[in-house]
Amino acid sequence: MAHFRTDCRNAVREALSGHAHFAGFTVLRVWSGVIDHDTLPVLGVLTPQDRCEQDSMTSTARRTLLQVALRRAGLDEVEDVLDLDSAVIEALVIAALRRPHRACVLEETSVVTNTDGQRNVGTLVMSFRLTHWLPPATLPPAVP
Repeated sequence: MAHFRTDCRNAVREALSGHAHFAGFTVLRVWSGVIDHDTLPVLGVLTPQDRCEQDSMTSTARRTLLQVALRRAGLDEVEDVLDLDSAVIEALVIAALRRPHRACVLEETSVVTNTDGQRNVGTLVMSFRLTHWLPPATLPPAVP
């Protein structure tokens, strides 16, 4: 059985890579700071933070930060294209992750554009807050 964060990242990667809007994107499992222009456009899904709070004697509330990062080359309208990307991402992530036992809300969106002297490059980062209600962690029974 996979860890709940692994399941969430996989579900989002599958939803994004399976949608026609993102056909031709490279989906990265590890987002490096430097991505060469021949690799663009790219998408990455990461879970850089997880808070755990004791909810009751038998459950914990896990508040996980899930981020979708997208980088693409473009012309002057690259921010407008990123706005369209963000609308699709928001709908796909919420559809893939929201469940009766898990909340999923968009918390923040950031857009950064720059140029390498030849073309504009835009980076979109969308931060979603997931709340899972899970039993406290326990060790599996020892195997003799």
